[in-house]
Amino acid sequence: FVAGAILSPENGGGNKKVVALDAKQGTKLWEYKPDKPVWNLTPLFPGDGSCIFMDLAGGMYRLNLATGAEIWKTLPPSSRESYSDGGAGLGPKMVYSCSNPKNNSGSEGSTGIVRAFHVSNGTEAWYVETPMPCNSYPSIGHVAGVEPLAVVVVPGSFMGQENLHGEILALDAATGATLWSHPVTPYSGPEGQAAGDFEGFPTRSIDKLQPICLPAHWSAPMIDGNGVVIVGRSDGKMYKVYGPQSSFKGTVSSKMSVSNGTLAEVVPLGSAFLHGALGAAPGMFAISSCDTIYVFKK
Repeated sequence: FVAGAILSPENGGGNKKVVALDAKQGTKLWEYKPDKPVWNLTPLFPGDGSCIFMDLAGGMYRLNLATGAEIWKTLPPSSRESYSDGGAGLGPKMVYSCSNPKNNSGSEGSTGIVRAFHVSNGTEAWYVETPMPCNSYPSIGHVAGVEPLAVVVVPGSFMGQENLHGEILALDAATGATLWSHPVTPYSGPEGQAAGDFEGFPTRSIDKLQPICLPAHWSAPMIDGNGVVIVGRSDGKMYKVYGPQSSFKGTVSSKMSVSNGTLAEVVPLGSAFLHGALGAAPGMFAISSCDTIYVFKK
């Protein structure tokens, strides 16, 4: 079991150490101090006795799972003063990160960056700068309507401002080339907040709950078995992208619309979503907003 430890107040949060515990007895096996704190630590396990994770500035680490020994770390020098609460996703022989370049911190008007690293030695294979911040997690898989394996990311700005831009973007996992991009309508929430935060503040305050959810722009995206990309947004809507309109073989319903040549359906659900909002099982799909869980059966 691998977790973050020791809060990092100078960064406004995050963890200064990564700790491994024995899953059966809870005893500490090892601890590791990354170059920068980790945020929303989500370690990846290639199945070879190692684990991989990202720090809040896009640095990537691979450790021996049994001992905590460092196998490699890659710290992109152009991003060490940046911040993202995004993370990484694992593909065949590669790991992909979603973070921000330079000293960008995810705000509206700044850019993001997607990087691919070789799992074997941590060397960077390619990078793509996105027109909006990268504050979420990549999803790797085959998407409908295109042949190459895809890395799907969802660039978008943090809350706190008006007219927030976002998109759903599919990249070629081998090269970083754009497969398709689905821009969405800019979002302006009440008082610059995510859907449901302003509206639910009085009730949460009375019930002595955390007053606001304060999500990032998007949840982490999911690619379903048909290659449809599903993701929740801070506007309280679930987006389902079916890929390029030109290759769609189903029936186009009145609920679908086209943006930049890609076909999508938008489902209003009311409140915004945190990163780990989506889950799936055979014949069943669930998405959890900041205040409600929705379960769909096939």
